[in-house]
Amino acid sequence: MDYDTAAFEARRKRFTEEIGDGLAVIVGGRESLRNFDSYYPFRQDSDFFFLTGFAEPDAVAVFNPAHPSERYVLFVRPKDREREIWDGYRAGVEGAVDTFGADAAYPISDLAKKLREYAVGRTRVFYALGNPRFDDTIVRLLENAGDQRVRNGWTVPSVIENPAPILHEMRLIKSAPEAEWLAQACHISAEAHKEAMRFSAPGVYEYQTGAVLEYVFRQLGSPRDGYPSIVGSGPNACILHYTENRRQMQDGDLVLIDAGAEYGQFSADISRTFPVNGVFTAPQRAIYDVVLAAQTAALAECTPGGTLTSQHTTARTVIAAGLADLGVLPRSSEESFSMGHEREFFMHGTGHWLGLDVHDAGRYRVDGQPRDLQPGMAFTVEPGIYLDPKRPTVEFSLLDYDEDANRSLRYEIGPEAARKQLEEQKEAAEKIEHEIPAEFLGIGVRIEDDVLITEDGHRNLTAGVPTDPDEIEAICAESSVLPKL
Repeated sequence: MDYDTAAFEARRKRFTEEIGDGLAVIVGGRESLRNFDSYYPFRQDSDFFFLTGFAEPDAVAVFNPAHPSERYVLFVRPKDREREIWDGYRAGVEGAVDTFGADAAYPISDLAKKLREYAVGRTRVFYALGNPRFDDTIVRLLENAGDQRVRNGWTVPSVIENPAPILHEMRLIKSAPEAEWLAQACHISAEAHKEAMRFSAPGVYEYQTGAVLEYVFRQLGSPRDGYPSIVGSGPNACILHYTENRRQMQDGDLVLIDAGAEYGQFSADISRTFPVNGVFTAPQRAIYDVVLAAQTAALAECTPGGTLTSQHTTARTVIAAGLADLGVLPRSSEESFSMGHEREFFMHGTGHWLGLDVHDAGRYRVDGQPRDLQPGMAFTVEPGIYLDPKRPTVEFSLLDYDEDANRSLRYEIGPEAARKQLEEQKEAAEKIEHEIPAEFLGIGVRIEDDVLITEDGHRNLTAGVPTDPDEIEAICAESSVLPKL
């Protein structure tokens, strides 16, 4: 993707309007050592990239709207011919100005000195504490500034504010160009998922199908994955964040693939589940149909003014009814839902924000209430059912379950304490044991699409890869462009 000067300028303008006469210090990412002298592939911090488009490590952006000339300053690694011979091109201070639009640029080693200059006349510093490389610099800045204030009567910062609330609200609503970058990531990912369906077969290893995904990503213009791909076959489909991808797929398995490409640093996030041999068994199709019905119902609620919470409730309702009908749950659909019994098999949310990060920034609730969906918001819709083969019998607590109350409790006392409290309540409640029908054990299904809210509804950015089981079987029957060696 070419550097889009206008897009980054527009973001910086909005950000500096929000911070007013404050001073903002936004830290970029750092390379991470893999082993000895080899590093993991570098990917820039999303907040930093959002404002700068600068993709090199060890950089800091300073925003100082009240400064007469240096309102946007980049601190970067200086050009170094020897290091560039070994490691690659550096923009340097010259490129930071000429290419990336900074008013001024300095070597990263000058950061502390320049911050002392910039702090005069500013009342607050916007900085995200928690970075061991720069926390001391910011804390000392405020300490030293305090001494100068007392001695000389200067106005200097006395408060550190986290810039994340401002930046993450900005990132939550996608501009038209951002929406198209995300759409392109989704298109690339959809094509990769279809090729994975064609390629997968009994005897193929999960990592080989993963390699097919990456091949298509790169061929269609994505420089990297949005996150480590999940290729879970057979029992591995029941592991939510399975990434080992080493099992050899067997005849009769389902394989659950959760994978997405990046484009313009925006990430897609698609999950599809399909039969390794190309044909769903009756039990596999029965579970698949329940998940598909839940997703279809949730997608229907993706409109301005809707909420992710209501979509989740709808998906839970459909899954509870479907699992009760199949004999997976011990009570009626209404009773099962009221006690949250479906959560034994659908234990995650139905969606999350999507953008520069696969689990993107932005608040899900405002003033304690689920936030209304607005045009430009992008998120996933991904119900699932996972029937662990190691749990042929499940113990259900006969305890009323209130999703909203439990969510509020997690906010009030923290997730771990809330989980412990809920477990204690379940332990004290009356229980029943229920045997799961054997034909369903080991089946894991997730169906995930990426949605962009529009003025009159939504745009399914990943509709290019089908969810209908008949259409999936038809794609599985097609020949792959890649040989199986």
